[in-house]
Amino acid sequence: MPSTPGAPPSFWQVEITVPEVVVAPLEGALDEISVALLCFEVDEAHHIWKIQALCEDKPDPAFLAATLALVSTVAGIEEPSFEVIRLEGRDWLRENLITFPPISVGRFFVHGSHHKAKLPAGRWPLTVDAATAFGSGDHDSTRGCLTAINLLAKRHRYRNILDMGCGSGILSLAAARAFARPVRAVDIDVESVRVARFNAHLNGLAAFIRAEHGNGARGRTVIEGGPYDLILANILARPLCGLARPLAGLLAPKGKVVLAGLLDWQEAQVLSAYRSQGLRLVHRIAFRPWTTLILGR
Repeated sequence: MPSTPGAPPSFWQVEITVPEVVVAPLEGALDEISVALLCFEVDEAHHIWKIQALCEDKPDPAFLAATLALVSTVAGIEEPSFEVIRLEGRDWLRENLITFPPISVGRFFVHGSHHKAKLPAGRWPLTVDAATAFGSGDHDSTRGCLTAINLLAKRHRYRNILDMGCGSGILSLAAARAFARPVRAVDIDVESVRVARFNAHLNGLAAFIRAEHGNGARGRTVIEGGPYDLILANILARPLCGLARPLAGLLAPKGKVVLAGLLDWQEAQVLSAYRSQGLRLVHRIAFRPWTTLILGR
């Protein structure tokens, strides 16, 4: 049924309840079809999470079923069910954005454009909406990265920065705000690049951030822009492992790499990949079940 002219558009919500072990891979899959994604723990004792994905178009049940079957088989768990609900008559995307309250991480104050209250003094404000690109600051992997940038900013002034898999550009914004130095933001998703550029202008940081479409760390402009003394990569464990060699090759001799998007139990695998490239663990930041790693030579 078509929407009434002038009325808020209809949306579809996918809801899945799963063990935390499959939250990360399902996030990656659902992020491709959703405009907003919310994950939260509903049973702390048994580590059960609920994932809610807000979609503009009705999701394909076959895609959802195949995704759940694959993820469940790999994780060795019983295949969970899913529910698809049509939401009508309200501006669901705007309401979803408003559910993200302002977040304080170190000196960073992350808020949506709907936040009209006075900004706290002496903080680094970042305006980011959870819209069509991943990265609103609410996710604990992003929170871990912001904590890492805040920590590194107390110790060193980084001069050439790479944000690999930039999403909405929140880490690029944070690095530009903290160091006032050039940041190259790269993502395989064209829409993410568009959103990152928009957010750079929105925050008055466009002069520092160069957001571009690229296929990983082997892109020509990424290589030509190196070496980088700070590399940020908030992705997922498997692609992080695959990026170990190229990212290590792009890192300046005294540089640091911040890795996130990995669950606690994936840390050893990721560390092993980067240790084989001559990098060592400098600091670990944990927001269970997510872990952020700071590595150096």
